[in-house]
Amino acid sequence: PQFSAKKDFQKVIPINSKVDVYVQTFNGNITITPSDQPEIDLIAHIKAIGYSQEEADAGLDALSPEIDTTTSAITISSRRRSQLIMASDSVSFELKVPAGWPLFLTTSNGTVSTAQSRGPVTVETSNGKIEVKEAAGDLKLSTSNGKVIVENSAGNMQVKSSNGAIQLIRCSLDGKSTLDTSNGAIAVSFSERKPLRIDASTSNGTIKFNEADLDIKKKSKSHVAGVLFGKADDAGLSSSLELETSNGSITIATESEPTDNSYRSN
Repeated sequence: PQFSAKKDFQKVIPINSKVDVYVQTFNGNITITPSDQPEIDLIAHIKAIGYSQEEADAGLDALSPEIDTTTSAITISSRRRSQLIMASDSVSFELKVPAGWPLFLTTSNGTVSTAQSRGPVTVETSNGKIEVKEAAGDLKLSTSNGKVIVENSAGNMQVKSSNGAIQLIRCSLDGKSTLDTSNGAIAVSFSERKPLRIDASTSNGTIKFNEADLDIKKKSKSHVAGVLFGKADDAGLSSSLELETSNGSITIATESEPTDNSYRSN
């Protein structure tokens, strides 16, 4: 197909009460920023292709977002056209959403970014980066062939990637958190000196940490376990962090030791 068409779709969706927000798209990015109004402000950037300009123009309407609202949830989605030749169609979303509403975000071949969310956030993408800033709710983040960055955030974090690095910058963890990747490095720094169980393992990589702050229970080249900012024999400690990677190094730092800037590349 040699022809393409683009348009921006805009809509303000008033919502009377807190709901779960589901956003689903493909070949595009999802960007969420906070709103102080009880509504969702939506912008969709749509691109359609075709063998003629008329076919491409017609694709814009087919790709326009579908909006489904119930008393407990709103779903904003854009679905692929059925023809295989339309594989290069794309739809990216920019949304302003009240900060405390739960988010469920799904895309492929695109980046997902959120800022200042106060409710739980679930993200799933492929071939794309995930970036979360200033979150204050539980995070469940998954990508393939992409990097994950969580910055200045607090809560329970379940982060999974393949062929991508994971970086937590100045975060505070509660409950049982896990960071899991393959063919990627993991780097973590903390915003406060709160006791935290650490279990870190890697293959074909190194584990670096500040020994003065980690009470070690087990240590080998590929595995380190202990308590950060506390004592390893503290049976009442409930917060923990499990880190696992292959073909990558793990770096654990205190809040005064910023993680290696090399992890910010790409």
